[in-house]
This record gives sequence, structure tokens and C-alpha cells, in this order.
Amino acid sequence: MRVAVSLLQVHTEIAKRELSVDQGRLVRGAIFLLIGALLAATVLVLLQVIGVTLLQAHGLRLWAAVLMMAGVDAALAVLLLLLGARALRQPVMPETRSLLRRTLGAIIAP
Repeated sequence: MRVAVSLLQVHTEIAKRELSVDQGRLVRGAIFLLIGALLAATVLVLLQVIGVTLLQAHGLRLWAAVLMMAGVDAALAVLLLLLGARALRQPVMPETRSLLRRTLGAIIAP
């Protein structure tokens, strides 16, 4: 029993260390994403205005130009959502989870 308690204490220390590293990375990433998203939104609005203006200059009516820009925005949104979901699939604390799984397996089935 003493060995199991010692092993769990080691796991706790590893988890704390790994969590602090992951937490800093996740917070830093979230801040960068927020700032980048705000800047990208500003640029996107300006590009939409330019796009609608250019489409109107080529003879499209206002509603058709706006609809075309909305279609381009929808396609871009789907692409970015897929890329973002793929990036967030990486597991958190993989070393701790693996070590804990092995230890519990050794304790439960000696």
C-alpha cells in the first residue's frame, strides 16, 4: 500500500508540472488567437467593402455583390473552423495520463 501511495504522489507532482506548462501554453495561445482574430476581423470587413465595391464596378447589383461576398466568407469560415478543430485535438497532459494508466494497471493487476 505504501508503494501505491508513493507512486500516486509521484504522479501528482508530474501532473502539477505538466499542467503548469500546458496552462501557460493554452493561455498564451488564447491571447494570441483573440488579438489575431480581432485584427483579422478588421481586415476582413475592409476587404469585404473593397470586394463589394469592385463587384459593383463590374456591373453587379448591390445585393448580388453582397451575396457573393457572403458566400466567400462562409467558405472561409468552414475552412478555418476545420483547421481550428484539428489543432485542438492534441491531448492535454499525455505523459501524466500514460504514466497513471500504467501505474493503475500495475496496482490493480499485480
